[in-house]
Amino acid sequence: MPANLTAEAKAKWERAIAIKDPEEKIKALQEFLSAIPKHKGNERLRDQVKRKIAALKAELEERKERRKGPSKPVLEKEGAAQILIIGPTNVGKSLLLSALTNARPEIASHPFTTRSPTPGVMRFEDIRFQLVEMPALTEGGLEPEAIDMIRRADGLMIMVDLSGDAAKDLEWILGELDAAGISPIPPRTSVEVERAKGIGEPRIIASGRLVGCTIEDVKKMVLGLGLRGVIVRIQGDASLEEIEDALLSIRKIYKPCLVLANKSDLEGDPEKFARLKEVAGDGIPVLKVSASTGEGLGLIGSELLRALGIIRVYTKEPNEREPSGEPFILKAGSSVADLAKRIHSSLLENYKYARVWGPSSKYPGERVGPSHILMDRDVVEIRTK
Repeated sequence: MPANLTAEAKAKWERAIAIKDPEEKIKALQEFLSAIPKHKGNERLRDQVKRKIAALKAELEERKERRKGPSKPVLEKEGAAQILIIGPTNVGKSLLLSALTNARPEIASHPFTTRSPTPGVMRFEDIRFQLVEMPALTEGGLEPEAIDMIRRADGLMIMVDLSGDAAKDLEWILGELDAAGISPIPPRTSVEVERAKGIGEPRIIASGRLVGCTIEDVKKMVLGLGLRGVIVRIQGDASLEEIEDALLSIRKIYKPCLVLANKSDLEGDPEKFARLKEVAGDGIPVLKVSASTGEGLGLIGSELLRALGIIRVYTKEPNEREPSGEPFILKAGSSVADLAKRIHSSLLENYKYARVWGPSSKYPGERVGPSHILMDRDVVEIRTK
């Protein structure tokens, strides 16, 4: 954050962040923007504020559209998660949906066969995923309806053609997602600001690692934003720019993502897959598949489970030998208390202890407390008072 902001600009920023109403906030941010001195050192800040204003305007437009009444029905989610299949035309999305689910989409060699989102249910072991084939992406970018669906979905499968320029297509798709404020890479940091009476200068509490900056650098940046009498809590690894972005509320929505490199049976250049993985980077898993021959399709379920960061937990009634057939789907890192709340709101209030069988237990039937962290395929028996 530039330290050369005038007292007037800092006051305008202080007012802008305190306003909740989107229309009023837009006006306040525009006033703040006009008060920022125009020189190279302030370019990044000006860009950030402009992005925030654009996002608020889009939010207002969305609200207006909703007030007009429903335009198209929302596709209801089914199963453990809703996964959208996106990609260019003729990469094999319809064939993949047909191979993995009970859906029977139209499959043709001509482009843009799929005109509207087409759902199907994929079974993996004892859980179900809802796969939705989206209309092909075009050079015009993501349509507002597609962006809205992506934001509501639990994850994405990006499909590219390994017999074509898969790396270039993936780079383009990732760019379109980025422009829409959607990231396939999980955020490294979480920043929260809390107003606190009785303190003058900001207090910085970092429970993670500051990257390329110090507590004093963060304090200067926070003061540069005109924030006083606040406690800033930082979790995870964070650079000064990431903290600044979070304070300006310019955050991308994270969506777990799996890249499917289709038509591996037609692959001509062995270097293509290596180039594709390079574009994806370490944060996005890439799977080589063939929707026509079935190669690699059996790995998609486990890869989705891993990418989504979810686990299956089974419950068992006291004195019963067998657990439930249907698992509860929880986020990885969930505790017994999280499971109890999911089962019934009163279960945690009357909690006595739990017994656990499975990967997280030291021995079968281990007696544990509510903070015990569960793992995939655990069986849990909760005892109440």
